[in-house]
Order: sequence, then structure tokens, then C-alpha cells
Amino acid sequence: MVGINFRNALREGKNVYGTQISSTSPKMFDSVISLGLDFVFFCNEHVQYNIETLSWMCRAFKAAGVNPLVRILEPSPFLATQALDAGASAILVPYVEEIEDVIVLIGAVKYRPLKGRKLMRILHGEEKPSEELKQYLIKHNSNNTLILNVESQKGVESMNEFTSIQSLDGPGVDGLIIGPHDLSTSFDMPEQYSSKAFLDLSCGIIKNARSKGIAVGGHTGYRDSLNLQLEWAKAGANIILHCSDAYLSANQLNNDLNQIKKYVGDQEHLNTSSESI
Repeated sequence: MVGINFRNALREGKNVYGTQISSTSPKMFDSVISLGLDFVFFCNEHVQYNIETLSWMCRAFKAAGVNPLVRILEPSPFLATQALDAGASAILVPYVEEIEDVIVLIGAVKYRPLKGRKLMRILHGEEKPSEELKQYLIKHNSNNTLILNVESQKGVESMNEFTSIQSLDGPGVDGLIIGPHDLSTSFDMPEQYSSKAFLDLSCGIIKNARSKGIAVGGHTGYRDSLNLQLEWAKAGANIILHCSDAYLSANQLNNDLNQIKKYVGDQEHLNTSSESI
């Protein structure tokens, strides 16, 4: 499910499944392809990828029918187009709070290669593109998807405004993804992911978005996060971005080794990292 098929699946409210890939090992590619995922997530905000390696990974997964979603470092149209040029089909933008940032990001993802003053006039409704230009831009960008992270009080307050902006052929923003670490911190309940207050907040975001036909989900970027992902799915999330290769392998390895240690009478390892993305 790549390009326009992935974008349309979001617009139609279908469920899509993916995980974060941190490992650049070619062997990881074979393992991930066997999982039947709809997309893979590369976090260029918190994980250090070599840009050439990231580009090969995006293109390899795309060729295998798995949509590459890249989170850029900040709400920058230049970083968005750079990621698209590298091979990303979908862009995830972190910590979005300002409407003007969303407008220029829509311009970067849905109107490229148009730039400069002409683009800004079109984005602000001061000029209409010719029919020829309009059809060219729609076709040229039909495989591009724009998703915003909801990670702060301001982001929650503004999400309805962000998702109301239209592009040339439909919504400018194709979906929302909750960032629980930043969101919980912004609302003064850091990492209290299982608390009633946080579940009410995050599930409320999901229900609000889905009631308006907006694709939404969350990234459970920490260990032992399945319960939160299930709560979001119960609330109606259709973007299921679960954990990462690093944390999931750590969980499984820790569980397996503890079973062996228990079997032979050695002390189990009970302390796990609380690191999250």
C-alpha cells in the first residue's frame, strides 16, 4: 500500500499498520517485509540515519509495497521536500502549533515543485492556478501524504483548524498522530500513559478526529506499550503505529532470557529502560 493508495486509505478511514524502524541492517528489511505491514516509520527527529542510507531504505520499502513515512526534524517545508526527494511517500511533522506552519507544509507536500511568492499567493487564496497547472500539481503530488503530530496543548486546541485546510484535490492534512511523550508532558502528567486523565485526553483526541472523518492514531514509542495502543484502537484509531524494532526486540529478548533464567534458577532481570521517543 504505497503512494496514492496509502493516502486514499487514510482519507477513507481504513486501518493501516506500521512500526518504527531504527535498524539500518539489510537483514532487517527481509524481516519487516514478512510482517505484512502497510507502512514503516523512520524518525529523523530522534534517530540518526545517514541520509543516503535512509534514502535507500525508503526506496527499497516502497518498491516492496510498504509505504515509507519519515518524520522530519521540525515544521519546515524545506525538510519536508528534502525527505520526499530522498524517497519518502509520507511526511510526519513534529510538534505543530502554528497555522502558518501547516499552510507552508501543505504547500511543500501537495504543491511541489511550486515555490516562492506564487505558491504563497495560491495557498492564501490570492491567486488561482490555471487549470493546466492545477492538474499537473495534483498528478505530480498524488503519491504524497502529510501527517501532523499532535503533541501539545496548542496542537490539540488547533487540530480542527489544521485539518480544515484544503489542497487542490482534497484535505491538505491527511492524518494526525499523537506523540504521547510530549503530549503527556505538555499537559503536566509526564509519562502517565495509563492514567485516566491521559487516556481521556488521548482517546478524546482520537474520537474528535474520527468524528470529523480525519485519520488518526498514535505512536507508542516505548517498551511495554501494547495496552495504550489497544486503548487507542478501541477509541477508533485507524493509524496503528506500534512501538519500534529496537523496543520490541528488547522486550522479547528480555522475556525469553528471563524464562531461561527462571528455568535454571538464576535471578531474573526486572529493570527495563524507560526511554521513549
